[in-house]
Amino acid sequence: MAFGDEKHIENDPPEEEEEEDDEDEEDIPDPIDVKREECSSLSECQKLKTELEVCNERVNSRSNTEETCTQELYDFFHCTDHCVAKTLFSKLK
Repeated sequence: MAFGDEKHIENDPPEEEEEEDDEDEEDIPDPIDVKREECSSLSECQKLKTELEVCNERVNSRSNTEETCTQELYDFFHCTDHCVAKTLFSKLK
């Protein structure tokens, strides 16, 4: 069959998309997101977050710069991920 050569059967009801009942389901927070929030407030990670924010402000204040805050971002993520890794796997099924 070529594209567009679909056969239609008479009196065939149209396909209905499945509707999800979002009201019945509870939104369970992702454990990694919860733990990342907790870890980002630790003092050692908070220092790195401050460095990242200062770098972002410095870069955004300039109109023509090659500087990026990649290293500061990596350092902050490394800190939070290291903290999360200690307890995350005990919460997974």
